[in-house]
Amino acid sequence: MHYCPLCNGELRPLGAAHSASPFWQRLTDFLRYPFSPAGLVLLLLAFLVPVFLGDTAVVAYASGAVVLLLVIKYAWTALEQVSGGDLVPVGPDRLAKAENNELAIGVGVLLVGLCAATAYVFLKSAFYGTVLAVLFLALVPSMLIAAATNRSFNSAMNAEGLKAAVAGVGPVYVALVLLSVLLFAALQSFVSIFADILPVAWGRAMALTAYSYFTIVLFALCGYVLFQYQEALGFTPLGAAAKARKNHKRGDPVMVSVEMFLKEGNYAKATAILKSETNKKGANLTSHERYHKLIWAMNDEQALRQHANVYFKALLESGRDTQAASLLRAYIQRFEGYRPDDPDVCYDLSVAFERMGDYKLAVHVLNGMHKDSPHYPRLIEAYLLAARILAEKLGLPQKGLALVQFLDGRFKTHKSYPDIQKAMRVLSAQVKPA
Repeated sequence: MHYCPLCNGELRPLGAAHSASPFWQRLTDFLRYPFSPAGLVLLLLAFLVPVFLGDTAVVAYASGAVVLLLVIKYAWTALEQVSGGDLVPVGPDRLAKAENNELAIGVGVLLVGLCAATAYVFLKSAFYGTVLAVLFLALVPSMLIAAATNRSFNSAMNAEGLKAAVAGVGPVYVALVLLSVLLFAALQSFVSIFADILPVAWGRAMALTAYSYFTIVLFALCGYVLFQYQEALGFTPLGAAAKARKNHKRGDPVMVSVEMFLKEGNYAKATAILKSETNKKGANLTSHERYHKLIWAMNDEQALRQHANVYFKALLESGRDTQAASLLRAYIQRFEGYRPDDPDVCYDLSVAFERMGDYKLAVHVLNGMHKDSPHYPRLIEAYLLAARILAEKLGLPQKGLALVQFLDGRFKTHKSYPDIQKAMRVLSAQVKPA
């Protein structure tokens, strides 16, 4: 650890988002990425297969799907490599040693299926097909980011996972989508120019080559976005994760013991060791993450609820607001209507969620606080915050007014009563009929 010489506070690394060039400044690197030796082989394959196997539509589309799957496998490997900050194009040796093949294949099948559905709709109606294509292009980056962040195929289809991916990247996600749409539109326009004057097989060849090129570029671009925003996304590059696991096993006696007990099937002992680590004074975030993952996998509801308050607090203190939001959504999905037991944690989470623009979640953690913690010292402050978010951010001034009316009826002698009256006047004016 390193400490500030002035205040003696612990220093935290700024992360890749502060040191990496923004992805829009490196567009030429991504546009050139498919022109590596391995990429050129795949592009050539994408062109030749439809030419020689494109006599019938069924064979052409089936062979095209197979080629696209191969391209996606290569593109996923590129995404993983670029997510570690390495923009050198993937070579055959790296491709042969690639991990997460099942994840790559799963993502590939999903994307090929979505492409096929979009193409079918486009053949029936050009307008609706175009609308669906734009929606598809807007969704794909979040699917890739979610799947890579959690290393889970299910995250690519989970609404909460997609939402966390978009929230982690922030407003810049709009720029990412616009770049994707513009590149795809440019390639599609180029293909369309020759589609009417070339034989059908050659037109299909050009289209498949263009789509393969676009796929490699988009995956590499999303990999760099993962690298740039890894802190906000809670993402650990593949190489760093593997190295961390290796180092833990070699040099961390706690992890050596935990690994040993897990292999023996003694989950109770492994859990006890990790719980002890989290209870130590100054326990770091890694200890909390290890313990949480184990009790989550064991579906230990009591332990999860007991550990939640301190884990959320550790995430907020580490600046992991997005990770805290993702964790809370996971808790809500497992325990309907879940909120942390500690009102201070709920309030701090609400402030963090408002700051990151997740207004519904910010209100959720404060809901019912007067019942759960009726004597909480910051109850007025919490409900005024919730009322403001409801009125200004969610367009629900009537609900905000109801909260303030509750405060008005209960805290007339409180020193914060003038703030309650001020909020009452503002919200009353908003809910008055025009």
